[in-house]
Amino acid sequence: MHARYAVEQARRQYAAVDPEHRLVARELERRWDEALRAAEQLQADYVRFQRDCPTQLSVAERQQILALSQDLPGLWHTDTTTPEDRQTIARLLLEQVTVAVEGNTNRVDVELRWAGGFVSRHTLCRPVQTYEQLSNYDELVRRIEALRSERKTLSEIAAALNAEGFHPPKRSPHFTKGILSCFLRERRVRTGLLPRSVTNEDHLQTNEWWLANLAAELSMPIATLHRWQRVGWVTSRKVTTAGGRWAIYADADELLRLRRLRDSPRGWPHTYPIALISPKPKTAQAQTTAQP
Repeated sequence: MHARYAVEQARRQYAAVDPEHRLVARELERRWDEALRAAEQLQADYVRFQRDCPTQLSVAERQQILALSQDLPGLWHTDTTTPEDRQTIARLLLEQVTVAVEGNTNRVDVELRWAGGFVSRHTLCRPVQTYEQLSNYDELVRRIEALRSERKTLSEIAAALNAEGFHPPKRSPHFTKGILSCFLRERRVRTGLLPRSVTNEDHLQTNEWWLANLAAELSMPIATLHRWQRVGWVTSRKVTTAGGRWAIYADADELLRLRRLRDSPRGWPHTYPIALISPKPKTAQAQTTAQP
């Protein structure tokens, strides 16, 4: 298009010149001739390009493309496929990608709309900074507590968590003994073995539970029950002869109340009902017995 315009412009300039201006006429004629030769060269190049690069695929090329389309994962992962090739494949196959992050957690929902109308949905995990941002944080805490109650070592707990698909935050690929030790230390949970004088259940009175054992019974995080103890939502006492452990009073009625409190909707501006955060006074017991 540009070459044809140049030829036509040169022709008009030559036609408009006064014949008496011979020098100008010869220069314009030369420019017109150069434009014609350039246009002819471009046309020849275009014809040669069409001959060397046909606009239609051959039968063999069509069969090769169809064979590749039957194994897109293999085409995607092969060593000969470059990142640019993968971008081209994605543009050809995907019409729309919708990404939604679940609150401030590590959970990411991805919706893919493929060419042809098919829609697929996937859930991914993004790196986050804190454990509390993990969408399965409560499940993780309960699992750690259950494994600790089985007297598992930190190395054994880490191996179990990794095998069950749990992951720590901050781009750490898997749990280790050190990561678990730090996790528990930040939550003021003792990681070493306690002496028998400390773990002896004879320290407990009737309907009393060690705080960690009660948290496991209620299927709730130890840290949450610690907070309830601090704000006075449970009746508790510190057993100095057992290393300063907290004993929580919880008979059948209290267990029912604590489960209702655990399941109650929470968060501002909602407040807990007074009945759910008012502990039952412990009845006087003259005899100390072990909690089964």
